[in-house]
Amino acid sequence: MTPDELVGRLVGLFPDFADHWEGPDNLSREADGSSTLCGAFAEFSHYFCEHYEELPPERLQALGWVLAECMAEPDTELDEAAATCFLENIAAERFHGDFE
Repeated sequence: MTPDELVGRLVGLFPDFADHWEGPDNLSREADGSSTLCGAFAEFSHYFCEHYEELPPERLQALGWVLAECMAEPDTELDEAAATCFLENIAAERFHGDFE
C-alpha cells in the first residue's frame, strides 16, 4: 500500500479527514502533496484523537480491519507505520481502552 492509497482508505472511512489532510497545519504532507506511510498515519492519529467521540462505531471497526491488514506482514514499512505512527500515538489517549 502506498501513502496515497493509505490516505485514500482513511478518507474513505472518515470523509472529514480529507479536509484535515489538505489543511495548512498538516506537517506530514510535503509541498508537492506527497507523504510517507508514517506521515499519513501520524496525521490521521491527530484527526482521530480530536474526533474520536463523534466517529461512528462501524467505522471504528472498519479502521480496526484496515490496521489488521496493514500489520499482517510483520517488520514491513506498513506494519511499522501502523504500529509506531498511529497505535503508539493513541496509546495514552482517553479512549484507548474503548478502541483496543
